[in-house]
Amino acid sequence: MNAFKKTVKYVKAHKWASILFEATIIVLVLLIFSWFQNRGTLAADGQMAPDFVLQTTDGKTVHLSELRGKKVLIYFFAPWCSICHMSGGNLNDLRKARSQDELEILVVGLSWENKAEIQQFKDDLELTMPVLIGSEQQMSDYKIKGFPTYFVIDEEGKVTHRSVGYSTELGMRFRT
Repeated sequence: MNAFKKTVKYVKAHKWASILFEATIIVLVLLIFSWFQNRGTLAADGQMAPDFVLQTTDGKTVHLSELRGKKVLIYFFAPWCSICHMSGGNLNDLRKARSQDELEILVVGLSWENKAEIQQFKDDLELTMPVLIGSEQQMSDYKIKGFPTYFVIDEEGKVTHRSVGYSTELGMRFRT
C-alpha cells in the first residue's frame, strides 16, 4: 500500500503525470466501451468478408466479390437511426479525401420498412457513393447488432477493421 500512496502523491505533485494518468484512464474507458459495442459482430480477424449481390438505389447491381483488389469500407445503416444520420455525412468527407481507386465506399441500408426510406437517407445526406438496398441476410452474415456498423475489407476480401456507432471522417480514414 505504501507504493500506491507514493504513486498518488507523485501524480498529484507533477502536473504532466496527472495529465498522463487521466489520459490513460480515458483511453482505457474508450477501449472497453469499443470492445463492448463490437462484441458479437463479425470479427475483424482476417476472415473473408461474406459476399453479397445487392441493388443500388439507382438500380445498378454491386457484387462485393468483384471489388477484390480494392480496399472497401462498408457502412451499414438503418434509415431510422439518428446516429447514422449524424455520421453518414462524414462519408462524403472521406470520399473527398480518398479517391475511388484508393477506397471503395459502399453504404448499405438495413432494417427498413420501404425502399423509399433508403432513398430519402441518401438524398438527405447528399451521398455521392453507391447506396445499396440490404436485407436480413447481410444483418445475419455480418452479425450486425447495432447501427451504424462499419467494416473495412482489404484488397484480398478479408475483414480487417470493424466499428459500431458514430465515427468521424478522421476515424474512418484511420481505419481505412
